[in-house]
Amino acid sequence: MLLRRSIPFAAALFLLLPTGVVHAQSDQDRAAARSLATQGAEAYTSGRFDEAIDLLGRAEALVHAPTHLLLIARAQARLGRLVAAKETYLRIVREELPPTAPSPFKRAQQDAREELAAVEPRIASLRIALEGAGGRKIGVKLDGQPVADALLGVHRPIDPGNHVVVVAPPGLAPIEQAITLADGERKEIKIPVPESPVAAPPPDGAGAGEGTWGGADTGVPPGAPSGTPERKTNMLLLGGGIAAAALGVGGVVVGSVFLAKGGSTQKEANDLNAKHGCEVQGGAGGLECGPLIQRRIETLDADAASQKTTGAIGLVTGGVLLVGGATMIVLELTSRPEPPSSAWIAPYVTPTGIGVRGAF
Repeated sequence: MLLRRSIPFAAALFLLLPTGVVHAQSDQDRAAARSLATQGAEAYTSGRFDEAIDLLGRAEALVHAPTHLLLIARAQARLGRLVAAKETYLRIVREELPPTAPSPFKRAQQDAREELAAVEPRIASLRIALEGAGGRKIGVKLDGQPVADALLGVHRPIDPGNHVVVVAPPGLAPIEQAITLADGERKEIKIPVPESPVAAPPPDGAGAGEGTWGGADTGVPPGAPSGTPERKTNMLLLGGGIAAAALGVGGVVVGSVFLAKGGSTQKEANDLNAKHGCEVQGGAGGLECGPLIQRRIETLDADAASQKTTGAIGLVTGGVLLVGGATMIVLELTSRPEPPSSAWIAPYVTPTGIGVRGAF
């Protein structure tokens, strides 16, 4: 029925916009509003409800008319946006029309009142309850839109259909829960909120007037000289020391393996040389020492030398990393608060190497 009524409704828009009931800034505004309203009515008749809302909303921004709002409310209802449709209907119903208002305006107001009574029972209701929030500030979104704190724990009007609630506790991954509501259905969704991670307590003496720099708590351990790394940096140094030590152990192991492999390869070459009476280095061999045997012995000798070199490099590099990492760990774990001093020293790790730095 609503679609059939939209064609004469569009004709009424042409006739009513120039009257004294509506107010436009100029003839150009009235003409533009009349054109937009006609296009909006045609879009509504064709079932292009989003387009109709946009066009009629533009016309309403230029010239107010209850007829604009009525078609907007009908398009919103067709799209399932019942909450928005109700608010638009209420705007029409609550408007006080003058006695001289055109009859189509009065009829639009009467239609809005009847259609509002049909839309209201279809609006669903949803209550979002957070369990275990404990007074924490927790972000909640409904269908991607933030939910005001005042709407948590109470029933709110909502369009029927599928919805998604996302809860974002501080320090934790978001919690997502979907819900579907039928026309006029009243539901409640309860979402348990886990406890947020507890921050580690500060070391003894922190916050008691020590360990401050420039009048504010910077996280520098009590007694640390000005300009030394903050507590987080110290933890990074400790982690760097552990990583360097681990790499050092790996280097020592790899070096040992290659050295052992090099010795084994050299032994194989020596055994082959002795077995066939070859003297590769001297250029002469026994009767059983042919060219293939000599090349095999030469290859084994070269492999043994390469493996030994790799092993030696691994041992030296691993040893340096192991000693450096162990030194950093010991320095970090055994450091204690000391009176401020004009001289200080601290190890450091960078992607290109390790070392120490300080001031004297």
